Amino acid sequence: MFSPRPHDLLRLSGRRVPPDAPRWASRALGVTPWVVVRRAAAPMGGIAVGVRGTSRSERYATAVDPDDVCEVVEPEDLAYILPRAGRELAAMCTLHAVRPLLDDTGLPWGPTGSVGFELATGIPTATTESDLDLIVRVSRGLSGALALLAALHREFRSLAVRVDCQVETPSGAVALAELVGGQSDVMVRTAAGPRLVPLAVAVS
Repeated sequence: MFSPRPHDLLRLSGRRVPPDAPRWASRALGVTPWVVVRRAAAPMGGIAVGVRGTSRSERYATAVDPDDVCEVVEPEDLAYILPRAGRELAAMCTLHAVRPLLDDTGLPWGPTGSVGFELATGIPTATTESDLDLIVRVSRGLSGALALLAALHREFRSLAVRVDCQVETPSGAVALAELVGGQSDVMVRTAAGPRLVPLAVAVS
């Protein structure tokens, strides 16, 4: 069964948007018919997605019909994609630098955000100011992976480019910095909204 996950990128066969959508969203889909799966509830049978515009302020939340999806790209599919010539931006170079660190964890991972979108679509969405957004997936309890994740976070903090890493678990996503930061409670992002839960519960 077709079951996309948050951060997956979907290429659409059409550019259908609701009549009340901003004009920039329709134009954006006309140029780049790609959307990103959101962590949110969607109408029955639909997929919650976001449309990216040309600026950070242009983000439109909507839903699409699975029948309109003709390609799915997961963040893991982009882990070893090289940027186009002339697009060796700082965030792209940082992705290259952290690949061995992420591979050493043995956990599935991939780039998201503007870097992931550009690698998937070929459209120049990353900028010289872009952070590097990543996800790391943990399919079971986090407790066994905490030492690896803490070491990864220490390496990220030494980099010139900010790395925003989300740890995806079966119950939701937790920011890596928060997960290993020593707090007693952490914010878990779920389709029903964010929940503040004890760290012991989040890692179990």
